[in-house]
Amino acid sequence: MLEQIASVLDLRQERQPVFCRHRVFAVVDEQGIYISLDPPNVMSVGLCIAHAILPKEHWLDRLGLSTSWPCWGVMQRIHADNGKEFRGNVLRRACQEYSIDLEWRPVKTLHYGAYIERLLGTFNKEIHSLPGTTFSSPSERGEYDSEGQAVMTMTEFEKWIVTYITGVYHQRKHSSLLSSPMQQYEKGILGTEELLGRGLPRRIVDEDRLRLDLMPFFERAVQPYGVVVDEVHYYSDVLRRYVNAKEPSDTRKKRKFTFRRDPLDISTLYFFDPEVKDYFRIPYRDTAHSPMSIWEFRAARRSLEKQGVKAINEGLIFQSYEQMRSIEAQARAETKHVRRKNQQRQYNKHIYQPKAKLTKALSETEARNDYDTFPVIQPFAELEEL
Repeated sequence: MLEQIASVLDLRQERQPVFCRHRVFAVVDEQGIYISLDPPNVMSVGLCIAHAILPKEHWLDRLGLSTSWPCWGVMQRIHADNGKEFRGNVLRRACQEYSIDLEWRPVKTLHYGAYIERLLGTFNKEIHSLPGTTFSSPSERGEYDSEGQAVMTMTEFEKWIVTYITGVYHQRKHSSLLSSPMQQYEKGILGTEELLGRGLPRRIVDEDRLRLDLMPFFERAVQPYGVVVDEVHYYSDVLRRYVNAKEPSDTRKKRKFTFRRDPLDISTLYFFDPEVKDYFRIPYRDTAHSPMSIWEFRAARRSLEKQGVKAINEGLIFQSYEQMRSIEAQARAETKHVRRKNQQRQYNKHIYQPKAKLTKALSETEARNDYDTFPVIQPFAELEEL
């Protein structure tokens, strides 16, 4: 289910002015996909499963694709290998919530994953044909300049691989099935004369709730000041009724509640109210702080550690982040200025120049022909005549 897509992306069109290339990873399933620049993790697995469960019409429309991917619905079972991203509590709890059987591949039994490995092998074969591939190993890559040959942006790669999945792989005849994967899927849903179909799966109405249920979570007791996650304080009046709450089964222990967080934006926690059975947004306690991703947060913290700061706190982290943003903004402005100058210089070379004869300027002592002389108009001369 999880595989690295060995290709290098050129992000110069999407993250000006950072001219860099990145290795891209993907979580892939025949029913869904999630592409990221980050190594496989709990979040990427959750987003892939959410993508597999949810309808894809609006997503395909956003990509500008006319192909279809009519696969959705909560699956009955998820097969996974023994990667740590599959063994965590996030996936286990989500599968319990949606009545999904989670089965891990027995150790040292490679044949259990043959069908998904074949799928990923097919994908990687096509991807290795793209400019900028890193190949399967350094020895296979040899002297090939992967970064120098990279041509695709993240958006372009996403569009390319989705086009391949929906327009080629789903439609191409499978040697073992003797039909295309899409035909086989339709048989399973609609049935045939010999086989009873399972019918169309129900659609998830609350898509945000599904995504939240698949996000990383923390368990925290609610204090008078709210909750703290990674040295950052969060608070909302929604939490007030649960301040210093005790465990129903043991009043000596403080009750812990479930909070979820989107790694792309840590400015908000999502508190699951056990009585209402729904999520509520819990913002920074200090709302003046800027939104940031978990990776930006960690980079700001590392910057303080490199400076030798010992007592790192929330204020210092956000101050460091703002300094990093300021440096980045200045670099972006300077690069943009240089880029505009270069563009103007190139543009000026192609501007139409009027064709005129080059004539030598006459000195005061040189005679002029009649056609070279013009009457000298004195200021307001014509006005005075009137």
